[in-house]
Amino acid sequence: MASGEGQRDPMSNRPPSMTVLATALLVAVALLAAGCGSDDEGPATGATGAATTPAQTGGPPVAAAKVNIASFKYIPDPVVIRAGGPVTWTNQDVAPHTSTAEDLSVFNTDTLKKGQSKTVTIKQPGTYAYFCIFHRFMVGKVVVR
Repeated sequence: MASGEGQRDPMSNRPPSMTVLATALLVAVALLAAGCGSDDEGPATGATGAATTPAQTGGPPVAAAKVNIASFKYIPDPVVIRAGGPVTWTNQDVAPHTSTAEDLSVFNTDTLKKGQSKTVTIKQPGTYAYFCIFHRFMVGKVVVR
């Protein structure tokens, strides 16, 4: 018998489903580790890393607001605008997203692919919660004053 003949690889006895499960577990752990970051309480930043203004993060209302959709988040959140002011959402993720008001009669951007934007105008003062239809964990608020 030649060297190595007749010897079985102990890993070859494992069912393919176990290999897939082990690989999936390793990928999940790697993704969780990559998502962990620092807990510094520095200034809020937008998707470009630039500091957002207090008016966009809950301060006095602004005439117009821009919300970036990046890393499966709405940035900034909340936005505070004057009644009748436009809010523009821009998707910077590869995945498609929406910005859909819980009250569908208020606004819905429809599907935004990477690089696409949609602007809506909200005339009635109030607080409007919204979400992404595809990713229900993505939520935000528009405060109209």
